[in-house]
Amino acid sequence: MTGAASVRRAYAAPLRAVDRIEVLSEGPEARLVLHKTVDPEDPYMAGHFPGLTLLPAVFVLEALRQAVTTLVGADEPLNLLEVRSGRWLAPMQGGDEIRLDVTVTPAGAGRRLVTADGVRQDGTPVAAVKATLGDRDAVLAAQPPADLAPPAAGGPPGPDYTGILDLLPVRHPMLMVDRVEALDPGRVITVAKAVSGSEPCYQGLPDGLPLSRYMYPRTLMLESFGQASVLLWLSTGTAEGVPVAAAFRDCRFFGEVRPGAVLRHVSRIDRLMADNVFVSGQTWDGDRCVMTVGALVGSSRPRERVDRTLTAAS
Repeated sequence: MTGAASVRRAYAAPLRAVDRIEVLSEGPEARLVLHKTVDPEDPYMAGHFPGLTLLPAVFVLEALRQAVTTLVGADEPLNLLEVRSGRWLAPMQGGDEIRLDVTVTPAGAGRRLVTADGVRQDGTPVAAVKATLGDRDAVLAAQPPADLAPPAAGGPPGPDYTGILDLLPVRHPMLMVDRVEALDPGRVITVAKAVSGSEPCYQGLPDGLPLSRYMYPRTLMLESFGQASVLLWLSTGTAEGVPVAAAFRDCRFFGEVRPGAVLRHVSRIDRLMADNVFVSGQTWDGDRCVMTVGALVGSSRPRERVDRTLTAAS
């Protein structure tokens, strides 16, 4: 079957991450093409590098979740279970038209393996992703490693909220870290993020939905962890230019997070290399581990490599 579909939403999501879906084939192995134009007016986008509209890497993952949820026609949305690998190859700037070629295959009970390759309208590759999505039963069945322990309270203090604003090139509503609980510069950081029911991801939801529809989007949780990691990276004095996500590997998610939760990200630097940082860590909701990050790779790029309007002006 070949056709087009629009994304319908009655669950928490940061934005409408897909403008149009072309279904090329259905069956055990489905093939789709997704289209999204980067719109500075979308929710969250105004705060993602003010003056330089860039599509966050995690919103590519959100596009996959929304599209496959629409494809299967599920009453409950699918959610990320694992990001096996994700590489972000070029910036996706305001006005860019992004095309994602997607393959969806069964991966066990309630689970679907999703692979995607993305290009800009000029043919430049922008993303290559392999992730696993699951239904609510699969989400509830996922368990974190048994040997993890919640982070200890206390530790060397880090920057206060005004210090965070001075350091991070994001603003409301895309600023997703509230407090640095502990910082060992260049080694490890613990950062708190409060999940509020007033966040844009909950706006516009109709009354009467079950509590499960208010599950905090895992893409935003991963973005928040990334911002905590940037704060840690900046403490080394080696990050210059525009910090962007270059790759994710082995990111796994557990349980449900809802409004009222206070997330605690623990990020550790594993390696510094030239203009790149390699971090790993976990995210906790109280004493529950809700996410593990095997590797997040950050890259610091000169602004002219990220903002193509500067190149065009010259």
